[in-house]
Amino acid sequence: MRALARVVWRRKELVLLPGIATAVVGGLVWGLVRAELLAGGSVALGAAGAVVIAPAATFGSAVTLLAADDALRGRPVGIAACWTRAVRRLPAIAGWVPVGALGVVGALLLVGMGWSSANYLVLPALVLDGAGMREARRNSRAAYRRDRGRFVRGSSRMTMPVQLALVPCLVAFGMGLTVRDRWLGELLTAGAALCLGVAVTVTASLYGVFRAALYRESVVEAATEAVRPALRVTEVR
Repeated sequence: MRALARVVWRRKELVLLPGIATAVVGGLVWGLVRAELLAGGSVALGAAGAVVIAPAATFGSAVTLLAADDALRGRPVGIAACWTRAVRRLPAIAGWVPVGALGVVGALLLVGMGWSSANYLVLPALVLDGAGMREARRNSRAAYRRDRGRFVRGSSRMTMPVQLALVPCLVAFGMGLTVRDRWLGELLTAGAALCLGVAVTVTASLYGVFRAALYRESVVEAATEAVRPALRVTEVR
């Protein structure tokens, strides 16, 4: 994690790009919550919001992956260039959105953790190398079977900023909604939202670098296994 953190520290674009995505997605979520409150809770409105938020979040992840891959390869990280390349991958990204969203929902419900982990490297393959969906899913599952521990340990460590900030931010946000002083309430809710946004941005930066690095390592490992000669046993007389 320290090595990945140093990469993010040296390349500030790796924080700026996820920061933009976090602001956009956060704004969409906030707008959806406000609309739900005004409508008194609407399933149709929630579904419509998810249709907008899921592609935006996936596209933001794709842009971050492109930037992280450039940084790991020692290339210049261009913000506009990463966005342009992600736009070129829009058909592949759009095709992955519903599948990835189902995996996220399953993981949140603790019923799809294995499936989500096995497809962890699908988006990097689609975005970084333009792989097809079937090939990307097959290779991701093969990489997961080779070293499940690295997938689980790495992904859990990369989410530490959000894990540490989530509970305090939720407590502060709840206090802001219930406190009688209006200005104090607004200060608490805004501070909680800002703190959580920073934690999500840092997590997304680390997560993107880890995913890109893990994907490139898995490609090398798969190529090594493909050319590795089969062992032959010679009878000793």
